[in-house]
Amino acid sequence: MDKNSGRRFAFGLFLWLLSVVAGLQAQTFTGDSIVSIPGRPNVYRLIGHVEIVQQGNRIYSDFADYDQKTGSCQAYDNLRIYTKDNVFITGEVLDYNGTTGSYVVDRNVVLKDKDMTLKTPSLLFEGSDNSAVYTRGGEILTGETVLTSVKGYYEGSTGLFHCYEDVVIVNPEYTIWTDTLHYNKAGFTRFQGATNIETTDYYMYGLKGWFDQEKEQVSLDGDAYVKTKETQTLFGDSIYYDLAGKEGQAYWNVMLLDTARNCYVKSEYAENRENLGRAFFTINPRGVVVEQGDSLFVVSDTMVMTYDTTRQMKDLMAYHDVRFFRYDIQGKCDSLSYMHRDSVMEMYREPVVWVQDYQIDGDTMKLWFADNRPEKFLVQENVFIVSEVSAPQFYYNQVKGRQMWGYFTDSSYLDWTHVIGNALSIYYVLDEKNELLGVNKTESQSLKMYFKQSDLDGITVVKPKSSTLYPVDRLTQRQRTLKGYHWLPELRPLSKYDLAPSW
Repeated sequence: MDKNSGRRFAFGLFLWLLSVVAGLQAQTFTGDSIVSIPGRPNVYRLIGHVEIVQQGNRIYSDFADYDQKTGSCQAYDNLRIYTKDNVFITGEVLDYNGTTGSYVVDRNVVLKDKDMTLKTPSLLFEGSDNSAVYTRGGEILTGETVLTSVKGYYEGSTGLFHCYEDVVIVNPEYTIWTDTLHYNKAGFTRFQGATNIETTDYYMYGLKGWFDQEKEQVSLDGDAYVKTKETQTLFGDSIYYDLAGKEGQAYWNVMLLDTARNCYVKSEYAENRENLGRAFFTINPRGVVVEQGDSLFVVSDTMVMTYDTTRQMKDLMAYHDVRFFRYDIQGKCDSLSYMHRDSVMEMYREPVVWVQDYQIDGDTMKLWFADNRPEKFLVQENVFIVSEVSAPQFYYNQVKGRQMWGYFTDSSYLDWTHVIGNALSIYYVLDEKNELLGVNKTESQSLKMYFKQSDLDGITVVKPKSSTLYPVDRLTQRQRTLKGYHWLPELRPLSKYDLAPSW
């Protein structure tokens, strides 16, 4: 041991003994040079290879001013701090409070523990609970995750990060942008304020919620949405989504939007199951297929939308108390399916359709669309087509059969229909002055009706079995109606708002 080293060791040992006698927290402090500072009693300047040991915490630097009485110090250059709890801090400037055990570290600060690294220009570290605060921007690294924010607070005892202002989390699997975030090292995140999340398959947004990296689950509240990288977006006041299982639930003010097919379904509750290629809607579901000429509006008790692997709609199915509206055709039934690829609508269980002045019903009905307009339809079993005649009181033209084909003009007017199979008709004959001449009753193998601008323009009876023109007063009310006849104008929706108050 050289002479200078021996002197430094002896002086350090002497000061340590003084500290023990005084009952202070500091245990040792050493340096290449240790000198007292005039006018600052109990304060020593340590120069070169500085080491200060305090309650098992070690401070290393090139320079330090150490207060023997309070245990506080200011250290500079090549700063390294090792806490008894295995936290390592580096920086350039330290202001350590020996009474409270707090460290204020400035300039290129790096804090490390066994699970994370924090980088910031300035840091307040509390040795009592291993907590850290930064207010001038910080970057946190945990595994493959990088978290940045303007302000942050780290709870060493729980491993929680609380980050504020311009918060960004970047991970190979996801990125989060938000204003306020609470994050743990396992990848569980709670956020508040407008928050955007991007994963490999999704874009997500909410005003608050949580994201679990390990389970790949997310909960979003407040104007929330989950959008696929294709064309489908699920909106709701509250959304829970299992990203791994590719399924989720949405609550209140729900909408599933398909921008490729230009259609959507709204409701108050929905389940989206991507692996099954379908979404379920309950509580006031309303479906819309938007077309250039007009849109199809549908309401029911329950709806199901099916879609392909690109998330584009295939079918829209509605169940129980179904009603629909287009400007050129309206209807009701128990269940309905609209197949987008073929532009075909199928209706089941007592469907009723209104086209201009005509009511059409049967057991089942199939309706084809082309060029954004109705093209043709097929009605099966217990077929009826009814229209109202006013001359001078109300009467009803009626045609009944087993099957009916119908065709539309390019302007969506009825063009002609063909009723097939035991066709029965009751038709009121009017003269040029629209005065009633009588009522014609026919029975035939089939019957064709031709229309002009929605008005009946002619009838062809094919293979008639009977045809008789009666004076109206010769027939009773019962004789003037076919079996199964009903007239339901009160059920006809006149606008989309007759179906639902909001769309």
